[in-house]
Amino acid sequence: MRYAVYVRVSTDKDEQVSSVENQVDICRYWIEKNGYEWDQNAVYFDDGISGTAWLERHAMQLILQKVRKNELDTVVFKSIHRLARDLKDALEIKEILLGHGVRLVTIEEGYDSYYEGNNDMKFEIYAMFAAQLPKTLSTSISAALSAKVRRGEHTGTIPFGYDRIDKKLIINEEEALLVKEMFDWYEDGRGYRMIANNLNKKGCRTRFGNLWSEASVKTIVTNSLYTGEHVMHKYKTVKVDGKKKTVKNPKEKWLVFENHHDAIISKEQWERINPVSGVKDKKTKSDYRNEFRGIVWCAHCGKRVRAIYAGVRSKYERVYMKCSTYKAYGTCVNHIPVRYEDFRNLILERLKQKQEYIETRLVAQIKDKLQEKIAKSKKTIKQLGSKKEKLLELYMDSFIDKETFINRNRKLEDEMTAQELQLLKLKDKDIQNRETKDIQDAFMLLQEEQDLHKAFQKLIKKIVFYQDGKLDIEYTFDY
Repeated sequence: MRYAVYVRVSTDKDEQVSSVENQVDICRYWIEKNGYEWDQNAVYFDDGISGTAWLERHAMQLILQKVRKNELDTVVFKSIHRLARDLKDALEIKEILLGHGVRLVTIEEGYDSYYEGNNDMKFEIYAMFAAQLPKTLSTSISAALSAKVRRGEHTGTIPFGYDRIDKKLIINEEEALLVKEMFDWYEDGRGYRMIANNLNKKGCRTRFGNLWSEASVKTIVTNSLYTGEHVMHKYKTVKVDGKKKTVKNPKEKWLVFENHHDAIISKEQWERINPVSGVKDKKTKSDYRNEFRGIVWCAHCGKRVRAIYAGVRSKYERVYMKCSTYKAYGTCVNHIPVRYEDFRNLILERLKQKQEYIETRLVAQIKDKLQEKIAKSKKTIKQLGSKKEKLLELYMDSFIDKETFINRNRKLEDEMTAQELQLLKLKDKDIQNRETKDIQDAFMLLQEEQDLHKAFQKLIKKIVFYQDGKLDIEYTFDY
């Protein structure tokens, strides 16, 4: 029987990694119990993967590659929970395996497609339980944390201005004086950067010895914890396009514990500074309607260049591109502001000049480049195969011992596996077509000036912003 054993852990922690042995032992017992010879090379292992779409799992893709080539008869898992936590993912993997006539076995649930036939209900029920398990654990953990908070205990990191003694927050008098100053200065109309600069000039540092920044000041001034309350369930984790993302819960879902610890500032001052509608607007707001977020960098200090909004709101009036280091600390020499609209128009003009190049040369160049990569990958696989043959000859001729042979052979197999997966991706016609289509679609958005953030992300890798206004643009399509 040609089989594969799939094992997975979701983190790189020792206690998780050690579970690999447990998964392998359980699968090995099933293999040998059913009269088959155990093959360690049939084990496929994905490690340290959490919140990742199954399509991106290296070992899983290798198994599916063999399935499509008709090189496997059976795939064995310790449990559906190891196969996939998401119901949709589990059903998709099952459909691929059974669609190619491959037997699917999950040992803990006692599911075996060979005996179940077309009975999908049993698998679906187990898959639903597997999907629900993390939510149940999360609810249990949340309940335990809530109980701790009700007892006046503090969970999480220790905020500036407090110490944790006997699991409870106790005011650190020296730090609390700085916290009070920050709130007072902010209420007097000083911005986050001015407060940070004042603290730094006085020689004050954060608890970790760092300079104060706009972000660190804002974290304190916008935190209701300093009024003595503790807030839980402020954020939640959701899955978007197969990836986990943290989003803010609606305020009505927050769990607020009043008088949880001693307050550093009064409720009245907090409400004056942070009205119900949100933190009071200051003179400057960052990343206001910034279509370039994440791709513009300062040539001097290497930090991000951000869109800084100032004054009365209008479409692009009084929005500037400015180095984030200068904005936070006032230290970068690259601080001459450039109007956002001028910057935007310049980038649009440069990109539109590139469109003719796209239509005439890019598609052919992408295909040529892919063929080069395919040839290189095939050559590497052939070289690795030759190395394995030579290594075997060395072992057979007693030039190296068994342990050395096994270790070197494993490394070569890992390299070959990685190259085979890379080759599979390169040969995927959908990937080739998608690469050119994405860029062409981005240029269409550019012409219509719609969803420019998406267009810029597809077309530009990086923009380096110099003090004299010079720009270096690195495009995604320069092959």
